Order: sequence, then C-alpha cells, then structure tokens
Amino acid sequence: MRADKNTKPSGSAAKRIVKGVGKVLGTMVLVLFLTTLIFACLFALYVKNDLSAQVDSIDGFTLDQTSVIYYEDPKTGQDVVLRKLYGGANRTWVEYENIPKNLIHACIAIEDKRFEDHQGVDWFTTMKACVKMFLGQGEAGGSTITQQLVKNITGRDEVTVRRKLVEIFSALELEKKYTKKQIMELYLNVIALGENCEGVESASQVYFGKSVSELDLAEGAALIGITNNPSIYDPYINPEKNKQRQEIILGEMLDQKYITQDQYDKAMAEELVFHNASGEKSGDEDYYSYFEDQVINDVVRDLGKKTGYETTIVRKMLMTGGYKIYSTLNPDVQAAVEEVYQNLDNIPATASSQQLQSGIVVIDNKTGDVVAVAGGVGEKQGSLILNRATQSYLSPGSTIKPVSVYAPALELGLVTPATVMDDTPYSFTDARHWPKNSDSVYRGLMNINEAVKHSINTIPVKLVAQMTPEYCFEFAKEKMGLSSLVSSYVNAAGDTFSDIDLAPLAMGGLTKGVTVKAMAQAYASFANEGVWREARTYTKVVDADGKVVLDNTQQSHVAMKDMTAWYITYMLENTVESGSGTAAQIENMTVAGKTGTTTSDFDRWFAGYTPYYTGVVWCGYDDPEEVVLTDSSANPATVLWQKVMAKVHEGLANKEFNKPTNVVECTVCQDSGLLMTDACREDPRGSRAITVELSLYDVPTQNCNVHKEVEICGASGHVVNEYCKQVEGNTTKTVGLLDVSRAFPVRGITVQDQAYAVPNDSLPAGYYPALSPDVDAINVECYIHTRDDLPEPEAPEEDEEETSGSRISSAVRDILSGGNQND
Repeated sequence: MRADKNTKPSGSAAKRIVKGVGKVLGTMVLVLFLTTLIFACLFALYVKNDLSAQVDSIDGFTLDQTSVIYYEDPKTGQDVVLRKLYGGANRTWVEYENIPKNLIHACIAIEDKRFEDHQGVDWFTTMKACVKMFLGQGEAGGSTITQQLVKNITGRDEVTVRRKLVEIFSALELEKKYTKKQIMELYLNVIALGENCEGVESASQVYFGKSVSELDLAEGAALIGITNNPSIYDPYINPEKNKQRQEIILGEMLDQKYITQDQYDKAMAEELVFHNASGEKSGDEDYYSYFEDQVINDVVRDLGKKTGYETTIVRKMLMTGGYKIYSTLNPDVQAAVEEVYQNLDNIPATASSQQLQSGIVVIDNKTGDVVAVAGGVGEKQGSLILNRATQSYLSPGSTIKPVSVYAPALELGLVTPATVMDDTPYSFTDARHWPKNSDSVYRGLMNINEAVKHSINTIPVKLVAQMTPEYCFEFAKEKMGLSSLVSSYVNAAGDTFSDIDLAPLAMGGLTKGVTVKAMAQAYASFANEGVWREARTYTKVVDADGKVVLDNTQQSHVAMKDMTAWYITYMLENTVESGSGTAAQIENMTVAGKTGTTTSDFDRWFAGYTPYYTGVVWCGYDDPEEVVLTDSSANPATVLWQKVMAKVHEGLANKEFNKPTNVVECTVCQDSGLLMTDACREDPRGSRAITVELSLYDVPTQNCNVHKEVEICGASGHVVNEYCKQVEGNTTKTVGLLDVSRAFPVRGITVQDQAYAVPNDSLPAGYYPALSPDVDAINVECYIHTRDDLPEPEAPEEDEEETSGSRISSAVRDILSGGNQND
C-alpha cells in the first residue's frame, strides 16, 4: 500500500532535519562569534595603536599645579618669577571655592544632570545618541561634562567615530585621576563664553563687570547659557535668546531641586544688566606681555615636537602642569620697549583711519637671545593674541640687501666697500627700464659703501645676477636663517611665485615674507662677527618633578667671515651717520643700521644694532595700505627704533664694534675704487679722493683707469673742439673726465654723472646714449668757437695794376688793355 503524500515524516526523518538545521545555526553562530572576535581584536588593536597616544596625552595631564616663567635678574643673577600660568588666552583662572554653587548647579542641570554619579561617561545618553546617529537624526549630544572637557582640551569637535572613542576613553581616564571638583574647576575655566572669553571669570568681568564670585543665581544661569553656542547666546548679540536659554536652565534647576520655587520666581523676574557692551576693558585684566606670549608659544611648539601631542593638548599641559620655564627676558629692556610702544603718543601720526601698527624684537649681542618683544602698539588687548613681531610674515624691503646681496658678495670677494659699479638700469622691456631707485634717479658710478648708504636698487640687482639668484637664496636661507624664503609656490589660479629671483632677493618683495624676529637674528650675526645664533626666548623647561624636559641649547654656525661681517657693519655705520638711517642716531652711542621700504610704502622697516643690542622694527597696517605720515617725513620704524634703543642704552658706555686687526685706511678714487691719479684730482667736481677702511689684502694696487685727461676751452668751459686752440688769446685747461661708455636700447635715460663723462659718439645700432641732467655740462663740445673765428690767411703780393681790394685775373687785364687779342 502506498504512503499518502500528506503523511508526516517518520521520527527518524524529522530528527535528521532538526539535526541539519542545528548544524546550520551552529555554523552561523560560530561565524558570528569568530567575526565578532576578529572585530573585537581589530578594535582593541585600533585602540592600542591609534587611540592610545591621544588617551595617554590626556592621562599625562596635570590639572592642579601652577607653571611659572622665570627670568634672570641682570644685577643679582638670581631667578625671579616673571609670570604664573593659570590658563590660556583671555582667561583669568578662578578656584573652585570661589565659584558660586548656583553657577555650578546651573552647569550640571543643563549640561550633565548625572555628573555626580557617572564615571566620566553617561552610557544611557551615549547609547541614545548612537541610536539617533544610526537612524540619521544627527548627533544628539550625549557628552558629559568630563567628555566636553576632553573636547575643550584636545580642540577636536569633528563628528567622527574615532573622535568619539578618544573622547570616551579619555573621559574615563580623567575620572580615574581627578575628583569631580577638579574636573568641574577646569571645565569652568576653559569653556568658551563668547567675546573672546574663555572661562567664567573673564566672561563675568566682560558681561557683568565683576568677579564670578559676585554673580547671583540669575546672572550665573545667563552666563552658563552662553556656552551651548556663544555665537547664538552671546547677550550682546542676541539678548532675547540669552534670556530664553537662561529661563530653560532655571527650569531645569527647579526640576532637579537645586533651587526652590521662590528662588526660581525671583530669578525669572530679575532684569539682567550687562556691563561694558561697548567691549571696553574693565581695567582689571592682567594679560601676558608679548614676550610672555612668545615664550609660551615657543615652549608649546618644542614640547609638542618632543611628545607628539597636539598643540591644544600641549598648551593646556603647560598651563597647569607645574612646569618651570627659564626665559631670556631682560626686564629693563622689555620695560623700555613697553614704555614706548604702549604710549600711542610715541607712534608717528598717519593719514589713515587705521592705527599704525608695529613690532619689535631686541636681541642681546653677547648671548644671541631675545631679551624684549612687542607685537603691537597701545595697551595689549588680550593674552596670546597676534604678535606682529614673531607671527606676521612681511616683505622686508631694502633691509634684506645686506643679508642676501652684500654679505654673500663680500664673502665671495666679489666686492669691497670701495668697489665701484654703475648705478644704471639692469634690464629693458619695450620702452621700460628696471629697476628704478626710490627717488627715480640714476647716479652713475658709485662705490658699494655709497650704494648701501643710499639704498640703491640697481647695484644689488646686478650683484644678484652676477652671483646667481640661486646662490643668494641659499646664503640668505641657510646661512642667515631666513627659513621662510620660498623656492616655489603655486597659487589657486595656477600662478607660480619664487624668491629665487632678482627682485625678491635684491629689493625684498618676497613671496611669503619674513618675521621681525628672523631679521633680528640675521642682523645680530653682523654684530656677532659673522656667527649666526638662534634667538631663543627660553633656555630650559623643568617639569613638576624637577626633570629637564626641554634643554633649549642654542644652535649656532659661522655664517660668514669676520671681515665680511665687519665690512657690513662699517657700511651700515656710515648709513646711520650720513645716509638713509640718520634718524636712528643715539647720542654717545655707535649705531649701525639699514632702512627698508616695500612697494607702495606698505611696509616700513629699520634693522639696526649697537655694540650691545640688535633691534629690528616693522611698521605698517593690519589691512595693508600706503603709510602716509602727517607730521614727519622720517621712516616711522627708524623713529620707534631710536626711541626704544635710546632708553635701552641709557647709562651704557659708548664703545666701537670689534674691528679685525688687518684693517687699514687707504685713499682711493671714488669713481674707480683704485689708486688716485692726476686726472682724478682734476675732476671738475673737485678731487675724487676718499678715505676708506679695507682689509690689508683688499687695498688696491692699480691706478685709476676711469678718469681721462681732457682739455677744456677757457672761453666756453667745454671740451675743446678743433678751433679752440687756434683762436688768438684763447686758453685751455686739463680736467679729468670719466671714460665710461653707456648705451641703452631705450631713449631718455638720464644719469647724473653723465655730465662728467668723456663724450662718446660711437654707439651700437639701435642704442641711445645716456642723457646728462645738465644740457650745458662741461663735457659738451665747445660751441662758441667755429671756423669763422679763425684769423684771415695772409694775401699774396699784387702787381702794380692791382689796387687794394681789386683781384683781377691776368687774362681779364689783357682784354681790358686791348693787347694780345686773338683774331
């Protein structure tokens, strides 16, 4: 009999099916388990290798120890406290005990109601936030106060799984290491509260004009309300929204029983009166000085390099980690700088509506260290703000010439201060010629000393071309420390820029620019006899356990020969004595220096030094525009340099710069740099003899080959022509003119000394002569005497028939007499 097809399977068959299903399920469970295990291992590896460094950086954080900056007293040699560090920018630290309980409760009520109960992470709110993210509903908060503190410390706020994991693990570590009070204290001292305020104390001073300890319930709730989003809840910007947020917080405090109904009602009804809405300072701020700013920035940079931690983490570590920082500050020099820079009456007046800004760095020549800094003028408006002396990259103008042109040229033996070159254009494009000098005048033959003294542009361009831009670039960047020079830069439009070119290196119009500090380092190497030294702001940093964590040993190298450095100093002394830098003169003190101006007068510089200190000053505007002075024509940077350095050198004995032993004085021709001849002494401008100081090995041995003796007509005062000497009674004299040949492919180029050059009518095809500024110059050929001025030649004796005045040929005479006529 056949089995019905609907008949149930036998027991053995059912068992086989169940067994098969079990195997499948078992396999799936095993695969799931193994997959989970693999992912768990990978996650653990990720945490260990990728997150541990960031978690460790938080774990290495110390929250309760004050870091201190010291300086060495120049009189006693003892270390003196300069500044105790409590926090970062625009922050005044406040202890937990001085923070009102109502403000702390307001923070907990609105930000983290289970703060006192969790161990750094509120897992309930975290899971809720994860679900919302998974469902695409965005990030739904979930961060505890401890997690928010981590975010503030690290500066990370990107919405990524990695950031959240770092935040969670770091929060757990912080809770293990610190008490709730310590965490709350740090949190309330680092939160951003708008108006450039960090922390409740500075915010309380700005918004209410009083210490946070004096805030009542309503004010504290309004203050805490800002932190959710300062751009929205800033009471100066949106007072209505700030009030709405305050009422929400007060409601949470009531619900969570931090306040009573009566307290709630009074706080809700209280009218908030905000202070200093104009943004003026309350007068109680104690901002770091610009020098202190720079010490902190330098230590943060170096500590970050050593630890590998991010800048924000390192900065917070430094502020609260109990470090001892030994700075290079000289308090007397810094005081002189601040006395000048903080008084706006010392800042030259300009035509702009902007405040003329400035930055200065002063270096001790003996140590090579920075001893004073100012990064702006007027009263300082905050801590760790823009420092124009160390953080702004600016085109240095002509102050770059000694660094990138004259020093390498002297080092190569290409020139000495007596070497003569021609101040004329270097290149010609269509009808244009380049470069031009600042006064648009070409002077002609000029020695290097005069070129430096008058900040000539043409001669540095020719020297860079002769040495090659590549060589000058390398010298300035590697030997002189101008590390920000750019070999190649392509902007968004695809245009390529480079400092390896004539204009940037010879005239200072750089791609990125240089800092005032970098220029001060470079010029200090001239004062230090050719040795470049890193300009430090601190010597070492010691941690809370007394261990040296940063040994800031000064880096140095020989940038040039001592003779090269002295030649630069010699020429820059002359620049201050009688050149473009006379405004920098200090009574009874030797000064060397160089001015600088960029295109359109956007940047004004002075870089100078004495036997004691090197100082560099920049002046300009934050929004670049031409600097137009209204009460003086002097370079404002030179004026400020002189004001500061005159104070710095009060009471210091004058002394000379160290001079190499083989320097001698010698007399040379100003127009050739060679030994004098009679023709040099007979120059129409007077004897061209000058005295220069040169190395014994650079003293010339050849006679001048530029001056040529030329005869001058006594009557006209011009070069004799072929008739002058034949005129009866006329005299001539011998003068020395310049035997220099100039020819340009464009018309109209005037050269000042062309008036004293030997006339030259032989020019290449398509070229034009240099023009003289004096159309009646001595070198013009005499135009008084002509052929008509020559005496009449003596007439031959005449026949008797010839009467005076009668000149008749013999043939005519015969005809008139009727004799010897032909038929």
